[in-house]
Amino acid sequence: MSDPVSFPFPRPLVLIGMKGSGKTTVGRLLAHRYSLPFYDVDKELEVDYRRQTGIDRSSRAIFQQHGRDFFRQLEQSTLIRLAAARLPRCILATGGGLPLAEANRPLLRQIGIILYLEVDEAVLLERITAHGIPPFFPYPDDPARSLADLLAERRPIYRELADLSLSLRDESPAQIADLIAALPENSGT
Repeated sequence: MSDPVSFPFPRPLVLIGMKGSGKTTVGRLLAHRYSLPFYDVDKELEVDYRRQTGIDRSSRAIFQQHGRDFFRQLEQSTLIRLAAARLPRCILATGGGLPLAEANRPLLRQIGIILYLEVDEAVLLERITAHGIPPFFPYPDDPARSLADLLAERRPIYRELADLSLSLRDESPAQIADLIAALPENSGT
């Protein structure tokens, strides 16, 4: 395992991108590789929901049960909590829709260096629909159209927000972690 000092970023690394881009898997791998803490906003949101309601529920179930507006408000309050915690060097994986709210963008910048994992659309579609059509797809009967519309909205936001981006096709999580580790020293400072 690598020494955390060899981690190529001086601040926390915040991974953004569409669902299925590998943020959580790659984030966990990087955290393990560099002996750093790993945070997943969706998991942190579940913790906050449990604190508020006493009910254990997955982020997907929270979205389905309470709807988009409730979910986005809870997601933002979770992000505010994480930003206020002044996280040490770590890896933070975000939900794909989190950067869409303009109020979340300065919080993400405050937390750390933002890396956009931009995965090929065909690869994303296969990954996302492998476990069924997600509840946030606007056209459940047309997943390809849903993803195309979502990417048309989200890609410009992701690109503008990101300090760095990686253009990916179907690399393995280990290959993506290697690409991230090879990014220039002190990138995004």
